[in-house]
Amino acid sequence: MYEKIFHSDNPFWSGMGRLFDIVELNLLWLICSLPLFTVGPAAVALYSAMIALVRGKETYPHRDFFRAFRKDFRRNAAAGILLSAVCAFLWTDVRICRQSGTGVFTFLMVFFFILLLFWLFTALYALPLLALRDGGLKNALILAFTLSIRRFPLTVALLLITLAALWVCHLFPPLIVAAVGISVHTKVSMLLPILKPWLPDTDSAPE
Repeated sequence: MYEKIFHSDNPFWSGMGRLFDIVELNLLWLICSLPLFTVGPAAVALYSAMIALVRGKETYPHRDFFRAFRKDFRRNAAAGILLSAVCAFLWTDVRICRQSGTGVFTFLMVFFFILLLFWLFTALYALPLLALRDGGLKNALILAFTLSIRRFPLTVALLLITLAALWVCHLFPPLIVAAVGISVHTKVSMLLPILKPWLPDTDSAPE
């Protein structure tokens, strides 16, 4: 009986091991994002390591993370800066228009908010795609935008999961050590069928 309880295949211990790996990756993402200009490589590395984890690959999450962090560093750094800067710009425009009154400002507020939504939709797919694909940032963003529209119900679900994680971190900041990792793990699990053409060890051609 005791052997079954403490066996490594026990669902409880397997689940705890998975949670430990998620928290480890979450902490690595936090630490590597601190210089700010490395937020892109850190986010791509988080997705890359999480994809291997969700797929059940026999790897070491921290090694997967740092391997992905170093790979295509300049491209991913540019991606992080671009995604963050455009998001901040559009969100600032929304707030300015909201505080400026009605009339044309209401129209502009809605316009910038819609642009912000589509930019967030693109970012949801861009990060995992950058984790799996070689090549330029422009093509990755175009593909990410296309997938976000074609898989719109999934896109909405991914956005809600992201917002829920941010809200949890807002309510209780210490949970940032796990909430981001859990949300990325959940999103990767949902994205795997979409990402299949670019996963390692598959012979499928991209859509």
